[in-house]
Amino acid sequence: MRILLTNDDSHDSPLFLLAIRILQAHGELTVVVPAQEQSWKGKSMTRFGELYVDRIDLHGTAAWSVSGTPADCVNLAIYNLMDTPPDAVVSGINIGINTGLGFFMASGTLGACFEANIARIPAFALSQALTGEDFRRWYTERAFSPSTLERMSAATEKLLPSIWSEYVETTREPVTWSFNLPDPCRDFDIIRTRLGRTFYRQCFSRRGDQYFHDLQPFDVDKETDTDQQVVSRGRVSATRIDLAVIGQSLGD
Repeated sequence: MRILLTNDDSHDSPLFLLAIRILQAHGELTVVVPAQEQSWKGKSMTRFGELYVDRIDLHGTAAWSVSGTPADCVNLAIYNLMDTPPDAVVSGINIGINTGLGFFMASGTLGACFEANIARIPAFALSQALTGEDFRRWYTERAFSPSTLERMSAATEKLLPSIWSEYVETTREPVTWSFNLPDPCRDFDIIRTRLGRTFYRQCFSRRGDQYFHDLQPFDVDKETDTDQQVVSRGRVSATRIDLAVIGQSLGD
């Protein structure tokens, strides 16, 4: 299988390096990654200005670094960088979950998958839940404690074979499967869910004469069959997203 791997956290993410190591055993891996973090970029693409593509080495793995968004990475890889289009696109492992309707539109991780779907290629998003402490350490140090990384790595190495055999190897249609991995993982069964009806509110706060991203509290869909509720119970959520059905209803 020809696999294209990207993310929105850039190449220094320890979870991205974990994904590279695991996926190398599952097929012919091509890595194309944003040069800088591109979280919250959704499926945006570079319309004006140049894109720069450089060859880099990620702990012994050759990769391309792109001065653009995750969707840029996927489109460039499919049509410019790879000799043959991939059989599957994997995006992640994202730092933080991607659950709820509001966030699936904002996620750069999912945006990469949707670009693959537009090219008629199945895609698979992997997102890792974090504790508040781990989130703070990542954003201040861009690192995790050894114990945190060991715990996440062990869970991912146990989960990926099931995700691969049950979803990646069997999906032929150009849809996205979005997987959200809990921390800690209390049950290694994968639960099929729907996108929760969760919508964020205020995203920016003022400091002096500038505004900065500062997501404020919001209400979460509490129905038990939603992605976020399944993850909150320590289980893995799997949500099928099909662009072909969006906007197809004629309404009443």
